[in-house]
Amino acid sequence: MKKPLLLVKILTPMILVALVIGIGSLQVLYKDMVKARSASMLSLAETNAELINAVAAYDYREAPSDHKEDAFAATMSQVEDAFNSLSALEGTEELLVVRRINDALEILVHQETKVKERSHSETVPVNSDYARPMLEGLAGKSGLMWVFDDADNELLVAYAPVPKLAVSVIVEATWDDMIAPFVSTAIMLITLGIGAIGVATAYTYTQIMQLFKGTLRAQDQAQQALKEAEAAQNVLEHALKSSGEGFALFDAEDRLVICNDVYRDIYKTHADAIKKGNSFEEILRTGLSRGAFPDAIGVEEIWLADRLQQHRLPTSRVEQQVGDRWLLISEQRIEGGGTVGVRTDITELKNKERELRDSERRFRDFTQTASDWVWETDANHRIKDTSIRAADVPNFDIDNLQGKRRDEYAAEPTDTPKWREHYETLEARQPFRDFQYQVQLNDRTVLTISISGVPVFDDVGNFLGYRGTGRDITALIETRERFRVAFESVTVGIVFADEEGVIEGFNPKAENIFGYSAEQVIGQNVSMLMPNPDSSRHHTYIKNYLSTGEAQIIGIGREVKGKKQDGTIFPMNLGIAEMNVQGRRHFIASITDLTAEHALEQQLRRSQKMEAIGQLTGGVAHDFNNLLGIIVGNLDLARRKIDDDSPISKFVSKAMTAAERGATLTRRLLNFSRQAPEENAAVVINDILAELRELIGKSITSKIGFELKLADNLPAVRLNVGDFEDAIINLAINARDAMPDGGQLTIETRVSHIDAITVPAVQKVPEGDYVELIVSDDGKGMTPEIAEQIFQPFFTTKERGKGTGLGLAMVYGFVKRSGGYISLYSESGLGTTFRIYLPFADEDGQKVPYSKFNIEAEAEPEHGNETVLIVDDEQQLAEIAASVLAEYGYTTITAHSGKEGLAIVEERDDIDMVFTDIVMPGGINGLELGDKVREIRPNIAVLTCSGFTAGVLHERAGDKPVYPLVNKPYTNRELANAVRKTLDQTSSDQTGAF
Repeated sequence: MKKPLLLVKILTPMILVALVIGIGSLQVLYKDMVKARSASMLSLAETNAELINAVAAYDYREAPSDHKEDAFAATMSQVEDAFNSLSALEGTEELLVVRRINDALEILVHQETKVKERSHSETVPVNSDYARPMLEGLAGKSGLMWVFDDADNELLVAYAPVPKLAVSVIVEATWDDMIAPFVSTAIMLITLGIGAIGVATAYTYTQIMQLFKGTLRAQDQAQQALKEAEAAQNVLEHALKSSGEGFALFDAEDRLVICNDVYRDIYKTHADAIKKGNSFEEILRTGLSRGAFPDAIGVEEIWLADRLQQHRLPTSRVEQQVGDRWLLISEQRIEGGGTVGVRTDITELKNKERELRDSERRFRDFTQTASDWVWETDANHRIKDTSIRAADVPNFDIDNLQGKRRDEYAAEPTDTPKWREHYETLEARQPFRDFQYQVQLNDRTVLTISISGVPVFDDVGNFLGYRGTGRDITALIETRERFRVAFESVTVGIVFADEEGVIEGFNPKAENIFGYSAEQVIGQNVSMLMPNPDSSRHHTYIKNYLSTGEAQIIGIGREVKGKKQDGTIFPMNLGIAEMNVQGRRHFIASITDLTAEHALEQQLRRSQKMEAIGQLTGGVAHDFNNLLGIIVGNLDLARRKIDDDSPISKFVSKAMTAAERGATLTRRLLNFSRQAPEENAAVVINDILAELRELIGKSITSKIGFELKLADNLPAVRLNVGDFEDAIINLAINARDAMPDGGQLTIETRVSHIDAITVPAVQKVPEGDYVELIVSDDGKGMTPEIAEQIFQPFFTTKERGKGTGLGLAMVYGFVKRSGGYISLYSESGLGTTFRIYLPFADEDGQKVPYSKFNIEAEAEPEHGNETVLIVDDEQQLAEIAASVLAEYGYTTITAHSGKEGLAIVEERDDIDMVFTDIVMPGGINGLELGDKVREIRPNIAVLTCSGFTAGVLHERAGDKPVYPLVNKPYTNRELANAVRKTLDQTSSDQTGAF
């Protein structure tokens, strides 16, 4: 037991000494190695951080806000390329580049060692122990720290910041890798030291030597890392040389460390002074001595002091002129006191800035002098800015606009489709043009404003608001309204057309003249309003005028032919003026329908012709009457001297009879020419007609029915009774001759009041009160050509020897001598109606009122709300009827032919009545229209009108209905009463007239 104890006693101290010596040696070596290893890792981290920061200052200098990420990526790409071009680290360290993204740290670059590869996640949570040195580096600090990674590995981490990129360079090595030699040494010392101190000592010595070798190896690795850093610096220098911008790095003592060729080329006047080791001030002074800086000439020392002060700031940006070039100088202090400087040539940018300033100045001048103003709104459509001034719109509270939407200060209702559509456009971020609304001034004047605008977005597409222009269009609106009123109310047709003849405007009077609506013609060629050959030649005429300038109509009014919608050709006066709008020709045509004027001219010619014929006839009749007087006188003398039983007496008697017949004919001619003595008296024609009833009946055949309708209380008229009787007999005989196969003759009297509406279109009976005599038949009627000549002396349609042609001429002469008027209405195949208007007799010189004799005047018509379709080929008469019925509450629609009226009935189901003229061109007359309408809608009411009396149109086929009739001309009340009565009828077999 003593030997073991002794051995223990011997070995224990030895072991303890060995342990103490070994542990002490290991501690010393461990501290030296850790210190050297830590210094090497920190140096490696700081060196790489400084180089990366320099590259960032080069790439990241002037990047716009929307390209910062691109500059960052470019820098990191260069760093990664530089690291990849170097060999991996020989030792146990790993190199990382990290940055913070929200709540995590992102590993951007990871260079692993050749000795051992250790996996890393792409991100590190900021709240982990592993993130602490990384966050310190991102906070701008350098140092060493022991931490645990996400796999619980204890690491020694060196960190250094890259301020320009907001990243950190990390160099790390695991604790196991660092102490592995020491662990193995300690184990071996404990194991072998117990066996033998010598062995332990030798082993310890051996391990110590290994530790020294490990330390030396670590130092070699650090040197290798420095060499690789220098290689990376060379790569970066090569990259800087390929850059288009000047780059320079000055150390803490402000001496040049590195610069690229672009930097030297920028300062070529003193490029020889830009060399490594020269101070920044020395370089500037050399440039000043050679006049490199135009702004410093004459104030060199002041300029130099200011420039050096800027240079020493942590960060500075200054624009500087060097020769004829402009530079943007960006300088930044880096960790350790050095300065990175970047020179960017901004000469072109400065030129553009100058152009932009000039453009802004021009725009400002334009906006201050233009009639339009500019405005800007925010994203909520509230006024943010406007160039409108008080001088532009006096009495306008401009300050009241700020911060308001348009609908908040508009002087009109804004809950309308117009405003809703406007704000829908704004919410859709769409541009808009010519939005018009009203605002009120302080003096309560209302202005109309027109605005146009476009949406505005920032560089990333965020909506900022609208900007645009505005103008006061009150005067334009007023002018346009005056023009519209004039255009729509002028009494001549107005047609606008472009230089190709395409219709651009068509006023209501033109619609009235041509029968087209504006919607039907706008966009069509104006040749549609012309008959051939004018229609086909119109394009050639326009082409010739545009090429030669030789006008045939422009500026020269003349009479031409027009064509209505229904194909009717009519005379019109056409005047054309030319105007130039925005470089394009436009034509304005003024059109006057000459139909009525031609009719009046024709009537005047007939009247003048009748007067001339009357004068001629009177002269001839007067001379012939004198000759007959001589003949009759001599025959009477001869008869007195001849015995009654003498054969000659018979011949004298025949001669006397012929002479008397000649005297009767002469008297008629003198009556026609108004040269016969007049014996007018105040009479009631009803009395005369009653006496003539039997004579008239004998004058016509038994196949002709005769009806006499005499109004009660008829006033007296002044006329020659004999002439009146002759006129009635003549009209009856003419009616008889027009009805060889039988028919109906009606003579009617009544009191009539002629006004502006009921006056016949051509005969032009003056307004006033008349006794009206109506003689109607349902004979074969007359053509318009015959009707025009019917009152001419000696004109007759009868066979030779069966008429003198003086009958109707004598009627015409009688009417004129009586101070009256005669009107003819006839349609071939339907019959003829003569209307004679005789003025009241005025015994005491006082005008007799119409109301005195209008005993059976109709009551005030009842109003209605039905829809009435008015069909009349005379557009003016249709419009008058529409106006009258509208006053009584009816809804009216007009058509100008039977076909057009039938088409309207087929299209619409809201029509309650058809009021139609009977005689119309176009293939469907009024009666046929009524029949076709009833076939479509049996319950629809039909009312007809005609210049004939009801008796003329009474007879129809047994299966055809007889429609109510209003005689033309009719009064307003007559029409309204007839419409109301017809609508109220429930039976479909009504007959007669109202």
